[in-house]
Amino acid sequence: MFLGLAVWAFFYAVTAITTDLEIKHLWLKLENLGIASVPVFWFFFVARYTKQDRWLSRPVTILFWIVPLVTWICLFSESWFHLYYTSTTPFDGVYGPFVITRGPWYMFQLVQTYGLLASATIMLVWRLIQYRNIYRRQMVTILVALAIPWLINALYQAGPDWLPPIDLTPISFTLSALLISVSVFGMELFDLVPIARHLVMEQIPELVLVVDANDRVLDANPTTATWLQKSENEIIGNNIFDVLSQWPQLADRYKHVNELRDEIQITGEAPRTLEVTISPLYSPFNLLEGRVFMAHDVTEHRNMEDKLKQANRSLQEQLTQIELLQEKLREQAIRDSLTGVFNRRYLAETLDQEVARAQRKGYPISIIAMDIDHFKQFNDTYGHKCGDLVLQSLGKLLAERCRQSDIVCRYGGEEFIVLMPDIDFDVALSRAENLRSAFESSVLDYENEKLQATFSAGVASYPLHGPNGDITLQAADRALYQSKADGRNRVTAYKGE
Repeated sequence: MFLGLAVWAFFYAVTAITTDLEIKHLWLKLENLGIASVPVFWFFFVARYTKQDRWLSRPVTILFWIVPLVTWICLFSESWFHLYYTSTTPFDGVYGPFVITRGPWYMFQLVQTYGLLASATIMLVWRLIQYRNIYRRQMVTILVALAIPWLINALYQAGPDWLPPIDLTPISFTLSALLISVSVFGMELFDLVPIARHLVMEQIPELVLVVDANDRVLDANPTTATWLQKSENEIIGNNIFDVLSQWPQLADRYKHVNELRDEIQITGEAPRTLEVTISPLYSPFNLLEGRVFMAHDVTEHRNMEDKLKQANRSLQEQLTQIELLQEKLREQAIRDSLTGVFNRRYLAETLDQEVARAQRKGYPISIIAMDIDHFKQFNDTYGHKCGDLVLQSLGKLLAERCRQSDIVCRYGGEEFIVLMPDIDFDVALSRAENLRSAFESSVLDYENEKLQATFSAGVASYPLHGPNGDITLQAADRALYQSKADGRNRVTAYKGE
């Protein structure tokens, strides 16, 4: 950067004192070698100084030189010179610097120049906020060193009437160079390095080894000696494979990689789990100069993690069992234990929901209410066990012959309800008759006797026979009692009051 400033200042000076216009133009062109390069070098300097240059790979840095390169091509080309300077006139006849008229590409160069300066300023301010007070004096000094020449250059570019058209920017950089030198060499920058090394290397609780390109250990912290149970003399200057001989798992991983972040199991009397990081150290020419080997003992953490995983698996198993039990209890709560069909409680919970859904979607719901004929005679004649078998037989028939969307419930005693969404009244009557006929035809084997049973049924539909589910259910129940009054073993359609 300072070399670019020297080129800028030198050729600006000789341009001012030269009287030969042809030579004067040559110095002007050479002056711009410095003008176009200084902002780029300044940006690189600030990025390096603030440790924000990781993204500045070689291909990326080349991109920064595209605009300066085009600038120099325009300047040294007779055909394109006007794109950068539309006109160049000596300040006083043939004496003094040129008074220039800016061309279109000059503005491109100016935009890049001030863009790089703004970016460098932002990086410095950002680090100024982040760094401790001991570093802030350096940052402020460098910011002042940046501000002085570019404020002067901004005035030159603006060209106020009260200011002669002389560029004092390269001269002002002399003060900037002085301030930068003070910030780097006069503010205890190098005095802080040993303290930082002591804090990091001597007190860090992890194993740290610094190894050169020939696998010799250059530095190690006290934790390394404690872990490996070796003295400093047995570690520093020795081959890393000899140093790690008691932990061959680490030495083997180091042998095959330049960069690593992984967990490694150390076997032996006291097994360990180490989180290992190997970071390469490269020279400015991208040559491998060495590696930093770090290991963090995470044995206790992993043991706790394994215990937590085991506890979590056990808890998941218990939760699964609880969910199965809850599902089983829910089924028991809504199912009739004898017949396996839904119970009266479930019908009460779902009837209003089904009616609301039917109302939204615009379809009817039909209800069949049925009651086993002369059920008491089965209990009195053959016993309650036989009565239970009759109830189970009807429950099984209804479950097999009704749709999956139908809701079959044991309403109480020997009475059953079938709720049929999206079935109109006439179809429901036909289905009820089919169910009645099928149950009448079925034969129940009980203690070497062939028994048959029948049921009476009543059918009603929503919204034909009631504005809601309860009234429609009552209508089906009235039709059921009409079937009983008419002689049983029949299906009766509800016809209104």
